[in-house]
Amino acid sequence: MGAEDESALAARLADLEATLAERETELAALRDAVEAESRRISSEMDVARRIQVSLMPRLPPTIGDWAIASYYKAARIIGGDFYDVYELPNPVGSVGIAIADITGKGITAALLMAFARAVMRSAAYNASGPLDTLERTNRVFKGDVRTGLFLTALVAQLLPNGVVRHASAGHEPALVWRAGTRRLTWTGSAGGMLGLFASTGAAEHTLRLAPGDVLLAYTDGATDARDGDGRRFGERRLRQAFAASAAGGPAATVDGVRAAIDGFCSEAPEPADDLTLLAVARAD
Repeated sequence: MGAEDESALAARLADLEATLAERETELAALRDAVEAESRRISSEMDVARRIQVSLMPRLPPTIGDWAIASYYKAARIIGGDFYDVYELPNPVGSVGIAIADITGKGITAALLMAFARAVMRSAAYNASGPLDTLERTNRVFKGDVRTGLFLTALVAQLLPNGVVRHASAGHEPALVWRAGTRRLTWTGSAGGMLGLFASTGAAEHTLRLAPGDVLLAYTDGATDARDGDGRRFGERRLRQAFAASAAGGPAATVDGVRAAIDGFCSEAPEPADDLTLLAVARAD
């Protein structure tokens, strides 16, 4: 190779080295930008999570004549489940509860959850009962929400004499543990999901909780929870966990069911769905 060829090759190598250095600088800048954007998104999601958690009521041990306990955990940073507890104006001393599940997860479901909670609580304050609450909420969803997502919900009114009026729009029936017989029963049938049709087709049902009885409402994150092999927690395990803990009252019920689900799912790579539990009983 002549001197001129060597000189040309050296020049080409120098150009390649300069180009490579430029690309490395560009890649470093791109990595910095991606990391900064990731931190920004993470910070915003953390704010969203804190806002969502703040929307869940902070429950005292008793509300009126009722003891109530709850648990909520999103499958991701934010989720589409919610529950609510509120005092109702009529009749005096009655308490409203609601538990609901958006058909989806993540940001879209979380935004719809916040909207649904506000609509449902406003409806409950003005409704004649749980079924009317669902129908009023359904009219808003059917007319105004165009996300392609829908909502299942169970709404109940707890009366001072132990009577529970309740209605469900596509939601899992609640479980009732009877202290006198130590046996489980289910609440009534469900109508269609909110936002799907002009009417939910739901019906209102009534039951009475005697002292010591416990009602457990939950989202499908309880039964759909999966272990490391993909097996569902299912209704049988849920009933067993509920029956084993209900004698201790609502707080023990929530702790017992949650512990059973957590133990079952301990080897799972991630939660299968959002999980919400809401247990109520007549206060001592």
